[in-house]
Amino acid sequence: MRNERPPELWEADTDDVRLLPLLGEMIATPLSYGIRLEELTLNASNVVVEPDEDGEEQQLFPVPGEYVALTVSGQVDIGPDETWHPAASGGEELLARLHQRLETAGARFAYVRRIPPNGSVTVYFARSRAIGA
Repeated sequence: MRNERPPELWEADTDDVRLLPLLGEMIATPLSYGIRLEELTLNASNVVVEPDEDGEEQQLFPVPGEYVALTVSGQVDIGPDETWHPAASGGEELLARLHQRLETAGARFAYVRRIPPNGSVTVYFARSRAIGA
């Protein structure tokens, strides 16, 4: 698996015990469609979501803030475009099936994108702030 990350990656507000089962599912899903591990990319990135400045009604998720995003991508169709947030429920697609793992890991927002022949799943975690910072 290829790994990509910025030179300085923020710390996410989660821990290995909560994160690893989710990450395992994020990787296992494309593998179940026949793609090989070395054909996948794991990207970690820092993301800043700015508040809407034009006064328009703002979508509920992701709320403005700083996040650490993890993306698993490759040339594989893992399902249709969809989004998830902690208040989401129901459905049959990938993120609905991962709902419990997303909640346990402390995810704040997630989405699946399909741009044939590629597919990806991305999960946002709040940036962890050191006490007193």
